[in-house]
Amino acid sequence: MFGGVHELSIDGKGRLAIPAKFRELLLRRYTPAIVVTLDSRSRLLMYPESVWEKVAEQLLALPVAGKPVLQRYQNLLLHNADTLELDGAGRVLLPANLRKRVDFDKEVTLVGRANRLELWGREHWEAEMDQALDMDPEDLEMELAQTDLQL
Repeated sequence: MFGGVHELSIDGKGRLAIPAKFRELLLRRYTPAIVVTLDSRSRLLMYPESVWEKVAEQLLALPVAGKPVLQRYQNLLLHNADTLELDGAGRVLLPANLRKRVDFDKEVTLVGRANRLELWGREHWEAEMDQALDMDPEDLEMELAQTDLQL
């Protein structure tokens, strides 16, 4: 499982160095191929290729008929999915069409989230973390009480 937060930079050619911790997991458990796709203006999603295949199947199975919001989201993820290979230095070249769609340029945060990686613009990541840290504890407790989560 992917976990951890890494502050990184995208170089002038659009390459992102994947941290050794994530590279080792990719090679040990999956393949070195990563599928990257657009999720929103603030982040890209990055999946090991075998995990993406399962996600794509789920996306294709969504009941989108008559649901334009779901259909647009399905299209967003599927149409923008691109398979990337790690180069000899452990970098991936982020496609130019994806880089122009996101609201970040050079300074990014790569986050491990269980079965995938998320690439956030640094400012967006910081804002997301600030919102999470500023949650009302009582609201959170009430929401968690309605789940089966046991920490």
